[in-house]
Amino acid sequence: MADLLPLKFRILHYASKAKDVSANMLLQDLKDEYGSDGQFNKKMLTHHLDSLRAVGMIEVTEADFDANGELVIKYQITDYGKDRLKYLPPAWQN
Repeated sequence: MADLLPLKFRILHYASKAKDVSANMLLQDLKDEYGSDGQFNKKMLTHHLDSLRAVGMIEVTEADFDANGELVIKYQITDYGKDRLKYLPPAWQN
């Protein structure tokens, strides 16, 4: 694939390819791409997800507690978010 996207845009791209997305899924699935990036941690991923939700690009689909009692929020991309994908570099638009 092309050069790395800024993490927030990569999260939106990831959401366009997945049924749903959570911070834990992102930590696992994007580790090879962003693992050495200082902002690649659960706190920052949660912040990016909250930011994308606040502007209407993703929406909450499920909120539940995992086996450890930790809140897990799952999101899916909205039509508005899908429409914003057209602004990604061409190599990321497929």
